[in-house]
Amino acid sequence: MSMARKFSMVSRSKSGFTLLEILVAVAILSISLVALLSAHNKALFMNAEAVEITEVVTLAREEMENMYMRASIENGLSDVRKRKDYPQYQWRVEVKETPFKGSREVAVRVFRAENEKAGDLFILKAYIRK
Repeated sequence: MSMARKFSMVSRSKSGFTLLEILVAVAILSISLVALLSAHNKALFMNAEAVEITEVVTLAREEMENMYMRASIENGLSDVRKRKDYPQYQWRVEVKETPFKGSREVAVRVFRAENEKAGDLFILKAYIRK
């Protein structure tokens, strides 16, 4: 083997990456990207769920504060109520008599606007003395 040919083989093998090395690198990169995208998707889902919980709790608390401010509270189940700024939610207020004179149990049930039968998203209960 001539010296020129030996030199050519040595420089050629050190000059770049083989196809196998590139395929392994792409496989590792794609696996890590799938994991990152999956984690990002889960984070987006959890963020949307946290926003919904915050909105529902805020609505229930606001309605409960309205019940505290009323001069009198009637026993029974209210009509379905909704607000323009939260069209995706509706709520009902249920007032029950308690064994204690002058106090009532007030429950605010928040649910999705499209289907009350699907169940409550949040229930806030309090005892109000009037």
